[in-house]
Amino acid sequence: MTKRLTLLLSLLILIGATASGCRQRPLLEGVAIRPATISPNADGQEDVAEIKYTVTRQANVSIYLVDAEGGRHDFRVNKRRSKGERTAYFGGVIDSRLLPDGGYTVVVEATDERGSTARAEAPITLIDGDKEDLRIEGLSVWPQKFTPNRDGITDRVTIGYNLSKEAARVEVYLLGPDGVKHPVAEDKIREMGAAGVHEHDYDGGIDLGATPPDDGDYTVVVEAEDFVGNRQQVTGTLTIEGGGVPRVSIVNRAAVIEPSVVPLGETLTFTCTVKNEGTVPVRTKGPESGAEYTSLQNYNTLGEFEEPGLFRIGLDYEGNSAGRSYPFRWQLGKDEELTVIDTEIGPQKYLMPGQTVTVIGHLRILEETYKTEPYFWVGLLHEHVMIVQDRVDPVPISIGF
Repeated sequence: MTKRLTLLLSLLILIGATASGCRQRPLLEGVAIRPATISPNADGQEDVAEIKYTVTRQANVSIYLVDAEGGRHDFRVNKRRSKGERTAYFGGVIDSRLLPDGGYTVVVEATDERGSTARAEAPITLIDGDKEDLRIEGLSVWPQKFTPNRDGITDRVTIGYNLSKEAARVEVYLLGPDGVKHPVAEDKIREMGAAGVHEHDYDGGIDLGATPPDDGDYTVVVEAEDFVGNRQQVTGTLTIEGGGVPRVSIVNRAAVIEPSVVPLGETLTFTCTVKNEGTVPVRTKGPESGAEYTSLQNYNTLGEFEEPGLFRIGLDYEGNSAGRSYPFRWQLGKDEELTVIDTEIGPQKYLMPGQTVTVIGHLRILEETYKTEPYFWVGLLHEHVMIVQDRVDPVPISIGF
């Protein structure tokens, strides 16, 4: 009996020790806040508190603050955390806004995979917080219908707003229906994030030869965040229509300029073929193909002034003293070959995608040139943008004095 009793007692001791060893640790341990008082004003002194805690097994963790009136302010909601020590950094901002100064209770709650929960509290105090809200005021988007195709009409959008205070970060972009962001470049009148009025000039990338965003409706978004962490976002709307990079060329980079000898008072003629190789219409204007200039005239004297975005064929020559290149310019084709489109500045003439026209120009030479045999050539001009093709087929023309 003694041996049996001894064996039974030993077994009971072993079972008790095993049960004690299997007892689980608390799910949530070591909740502490350092420092317990913060001054979130971006002065670099105790702006942020560390909320430290340990979960002894995988759990979903929520952290929230309760104010003096019992209001709840969620900081983290049901975040999955693995076993171990954790630190959350709290700078006083919840839901993009800095909480008012005062005393708060920080509550940490954890729920493990079996549904067991644990909760711990610790006090925190906010003092000397930044009292000035960050505001983005007066957002304007003009024009609201945007046609980025380099025709000189509604090719650019101005996005303007006012920042009530200095911001640490500002982001301006177009948000497409597909969720893709299209960044807008920094404004040119004030440093990014500075307090005050800002204006952004948006061209859809066409000034760099890039294809603009697809046609459609977009949301213009301005986001800002100050040095404390206050954030604000405002939005507007913008529609893109007829966007694309214009692509026009003199076919085969070839022109015929004749005759090779032109007596004073007689006429020099050029002929070339132009094709719209792109996906967007290109704007042009007179004088029509077939019109005649005299050497005493230019496009201004005919009232056909330069306009940003126009495409025209020009004629120039060696020794040109007119003070401008290509003083003689012609429309891409005749009126009946072109398509009239209503625009913000009224009806305009366009060469449509895939369309090819012949351009003929005449120049009656009435005055002596500085050389008896100057070179003449043709060019394709995108006015106020670039000379698309310069000095096409230069040929010497003998001027008979």
